[in-house]
Amino acid sequence: MDKIKKTVIMKAVLAACLLLLAGCALPPPDQPAHFVRMGRFVGLVANCGCSDITPDRMRADYAQTLGGRYSAAEITAMKGYVDLAASEQWQNRSLVCAEVCSQACMVQSVVEPLGGRRVAAVGCLVNERDLHLTDGSQLDQPGSGRD
Repeated sequence: MDKIKKTVIMKAVLAACLLLLAGCALPPPDQPAHFVRMGRFVGLVANCGCSDITPDRMRADYAQTLGGRYSAAEITAMKGYVDLAASEQWQNRSLVCAEVCSQACMVQSVVEPLGGRRVAAVGCLVNERDLHLTDGSQLDQPGSGRD
């Protein structure tokens, strides 16, 4: 009986440790997306036409969409990512745009401060855990068999 109790206790401790580690692996739900990913998201929202905010307007006013969640240095560093994403033209652009525009409450939180067309009932934090961005791809990359 003692051996069974020890085994049960060891399994319970192991399970608790695994749950604790799994919880540490995910960023907290209220952590804003990394400034690099946020910059790309903001640029893609305009590039993909998720709202009526144009790429030029987004490039000029992207800092207004951030809600004070980023430092001045991060906002400055973000500009290049916004500019790049606002002009991305990958082969899989339709897939990239479908994914970005489907994140309606996050799109809303980006366009609302700029007075953009409503795309969701409410906005939500663009957080690291829930932000999904597909990488752009080219069909004519070296080694793809098409060169």
